[in-house]
Amino acid sequence: MNNTSYKNKYFSILGDSISTLERHSVPEHASYYTHENCLETGVFIPADTWWGQVIDALGGKLMVNDSFSGSTVCDNPQYRFPSYGCSQQRTSNLGKYRVAPDVIMVFMGTNDWGRGTPISSEDDPDSPYHFLSAYAKMLDQLKRNYPSAEIWCMTLPVSTWSEYPDFRFPYRYGGVHIEKYCEAIRICAKKAGARLIDLYQYAELYDTVDGFHPNESGMKTLSRAILSQL
Repeated sequence: MNNTSYKNKYFSILGDSISTLERHSVPEHASYYTHENCLETGVFIPADTWWGQVIDALGGKLMVNDSFSGSTVCDNPQYRFPSYGCSQQRTSNLGKYRVAPDVIMVFMGTNDWGRGTPISSEDDPDSPYHFLSAYAKMLDQLKRNYPSAEIWCMTLPVSTWSEYPDFRFPYRYGGVHIEKYCEAIRICAKKAGARLIDLYQYAELYDTVDGFHPNESGMKTLSRAILSQL
């Protein structure tokens, strides 16, 4: 791919805490990268984040970072605010001033995996409470809302924790193996005609401050892996 094809293009992000940054993601959303967490991780400005590095490397421009700490792809009846990725609010909040993004980078699913969300249901194949159908619904709404945008879907990467040598990545953190969620993302991306960025299969282990949230080094690992797959 010729990276110059993205020069001056508008990029938006649909993500969870890994993609947040105070003052640069949607203001009313919960952010992980704020204050003391910025000091701990070394992530202060967009150039320190995976998304900022990808956009800069491609010569693009940030349009909207609609990332929400703790958010899932799946609906949850306990959420007072529709923070879940398959909501109409999240999937229609990626443009600005009546201008649509050229590229939408979707990096979600970690919290679904962490909660052990069921992958699918034979009894209710369109349920927004199951990962496969909720992810498909999310992509369908993105395509409907932004028909000319490229959609990039990231699978879930495996992390390390350099300051805690005994850390072992919990592949079944919520009870379901992370590979199941990654395979669901692959299926949905292919069906929707989206670009797949398979971080689970091809990325190096990214370093974190707690086993999940990338530090400055981990952000660079993620951005390199994404760029290498374009």
